[in-house]
Amino acid sequence: MERCQSGRYCSCDDKHDDMLNLTFSEGFAISAGLIQAFVAVVFARFRLVRPEWGLGWLAMSFAMAAAINVCAPVLLASAVTVLRATPGSAPFTNESPGMALLGAVLGVSAMGALVAGAVQYVGQLVGRGWWLFFGVWGVYLFLIGVGFWLQLGAWPASALTAVIFVLLSACFLRTMRREPGAGHGVAALMISLYVPLLAGGYAMGLDPGQSRHWAAVPYALAGLGIMSATMGRLRAELHEFNATLEARVSDRTRELQEIAAGLESFNGMVSHDLRGPLGGIHGLTEQAVNALKRGDTPRALRLMDAVHQESGHLTGLVGDLLSLARVNHAELEPCAVPMEALLLEAERILEVSHGAGYCEYVIHGTLPTLTVDPGLIRQVLVNLLSNAVKFSRKVPAPRVLVSSLAQDDGVVIHVQDNGVGFDAAQAGDLFAPFKRLHGSAGFDGSGVGLTIVRRIIERHGGRIWAESTPGLGARFSFWLPTTTPTVDIQLR
Repeated sequence: MERCQSGRYCSCDDKHDDMLNLTFSEGFAISAGLIQAFVAVVFARFRLVRPEWGLGWLAMSFAMAAAINVCAPVLLASAVTVLRATPGSAPFTNESPGMALLGAVLGVSAMGALVAGAVQYVGQLVGRGWWLFFGVWGVYLFLIGVGFWLQLGAWPASALTAVIFVLLSACFLRTMRREPGAGHGVAALMISLYVPLLAGGYAMGLDPGQSRHWAAVPYALAGLGIMSATMGRLRAELHEFNATLEARVSDRTRELQEIAAGLESFNGMVSHDLRGPLGGIHGLTEQAVNALKRGDTPRALRLMDAVHQESGHLTGLVGDLLSLARVNHAELEPCAVPMEALLLEAERILEVSHGAGYCEYVIHGTLPTLTVDPGLIRQVLVNLLSNAVKFSRKVPAPRVLVSSLAQDDGVVIHVQDNGVGFDAAQAGDLFAPFKRLHGSAGFDGSGVGLTIVRRIIERHGGRIWAESTPGLGARFSFWLPTTTPTVDIQLR
């Protein structure tokens, strides 16, 4: 093959008009343009999944680059072939005004779309793509004008392109530190190759036209790098979603197990705690009616007192069940509340329901201010104080101590008594619904109070636990974050 005066290679000097002739630099451009077209299609598909990443802009950028590097050389070569076969036609080359203007418009638009897409991809200036696009256009127009005025040609615009690629590479490096393992380092490396590859082309003696074709290669590499980073980011998101899904499935499984255990306990409670008192009320009222028929009013009154006591027990049990249901679905209304004030309110509530002096041996120090739902946390304190007082009232010198301790970006509240305590091996059953470690011998209750406490604390993003030694008292502790609660676990 020989090289003709037009700079193209052909197999014969006399058949230029019979074939499409492309230079080696145009061949490189077409190969790179095909890659850019593939990258544009991939970005267009990914945009349907993550439109907020600026992938639409990137698809537009590489589609226009593909149009420059694939369509323009083929059309130019076709036009040259046709015009050579037409006697008297004007020369038509890559430097013709029409081709030069088309290439400049598409090239600047591709760079503007690349900047708009890449900047949004790395999480900067989201939603301002058009501002970036037209901003890049304005800067290029200014530098092109400066180049013509100072007779520097396209050098100022080329320098701006190099600077843009360097800055985009730095942006992807920052994103790599923020999102390790997503492939942003590969994107930064591929983008940074633009400057040395273009400089190498100039060093090899490529003229400006050939250099423009050669620049398509690093531009395509940059597209492959960003595409690789996009796929890596999607893989990382998928991995995170799977991990989150597994955690959610685990949480839901635990909740279902708790519900199943609660239903089992509820069945036992219905057969014992509800059926027993209801049967007792039925028998007592029947005896009371018979006593009244016989005119034995004193016995009827004694029987009615027993009915009143049993019905009060049932009322309390139903109230606990309603509280449990309400806690699961109530909306949190957090605000900054002094825990000491909530504790005093809880003591007053207990003294109203159990009589004056009920909380006389409750001791507490200075408690912090937390952002919580005051109504729900007050209920927590009421239940914990009621339990502590109830299980320590039979010891010679009962005492309940409430204290706090800062821990792990939150506060731990301790409620410690010196009562009967419980077996530490049974601590796991404490917060299960309808579980009563001490049975009903001497200690009333439905076994729902601590379940309510646990669910309130968990809905505030906290946790609760208990420690005890039989005969030496018990300590219930719960941790709450110092910030506004964001966790809202609702068990169904």
